[in-house]
Amino acid sequence: QRATLSENIAGDTVVGHATAFTNATEALAGWEAPEWLQIERAIALEQERIAVHTGDLSAICTDVAYQLGNAVFGRLRTPMINYLQKWCGSRFAKSLIRPFKTNFMYTEELAKDWEETIAKYLPHFTEMAEQMFDLPSVLSRIERTGVVSTQLARTIGLVGMAGKASGLSRDVRASHPWGAYKGMNYEPVVMKSGDVYARAQMRYKEIMKSIQIIRDLIAKRRALGNQQKIENPQTKWEAKSDSIVLSMTEGWRGMICHVAVTGTDGDLRAYKITDPSVHNWLGLALAVRENGISDFPICNKSFDLSYCGHDL
Repeated sequence: QRATLSENIAGDTVVGHATAFTNATEALAGWEAPEWLQIERAIALEQERIAVHTGDLSAICTDVAYQLGNAVFGRLRTPMINYLQKWCGSRFAKSLIRPFKTNFMYTEELAKDWEETIAKYLPHFTEMAEQMFDLPSVLSRIERTGVVSTQLARTIGLVGMAGKASGLSRDVRASHPWGAYKGMNYEPVVMKSGDVYARAQMRYKEIMKSIQIIRDLIAKRRALGNQQKIENPQTKWEAKSDSIVLSMTEGWRGMICHVAVTGTDGDLRAYKITDPSVHNWLGLALAVRENGISDFPICNKSFDLSYCGHDL
């Protein structure tokens, strides 16, 4: 029940929050996921990032009345989320991430399907992105619009994509790597202008990096073979008593943090969730200052924060 609840914390970040919860739960149980399972979870996290970033580029194009970009990016988002449906039956990856196990093992068939899907996606995506960021009518709306300076971003504590667009190299995959990210030596994409242009470019560049990450992870998964199983599966487990666990992962929006505290009997006494939106809403409020009313939609969409996440 808790796993199901965790993946519904923010409807666009199912993998991100479910992974943070799963890592926290497994840590409390003193259980470490095998390498192949860690790889599969990282593939899902990067695929979620590709899908949402693609959809956001479509929405930004909508807000500057660039209909071609809206149509193309919107179309390209569909195969990205449909791929997750092929994997686990849900376009948003619900039920895919579970503590101590997986109900949907990543097969060679799924790996080949991803390679075919991305081969069709990539030429259209890169062509559309290059056109978007070279079009004067688009650039006139997104350059120097909704600026958050590096100093201001640091002062208010921006995280994730919004922080990196303002020059802050804040990415859990680099600072606190977990699972399959250990040893990856991930280098975050960082820009300095802190405007809508930078936040849009961040999406394009992060998608390209996520595609390469998944390619590398698939190669590692293949090297491990498909005859995998969970050793000593946890059908019943007890959490460590009087313990605190902090679990962080880099969702597409930024740092997700789950903190669990247990009592003397091992039962949960507190569970605190922080969505990256908590850190970044003030950034949006400051970004829209001294901008025209018509610029609010593109400022808003360039952050694309979670309304429910604000209350966490």
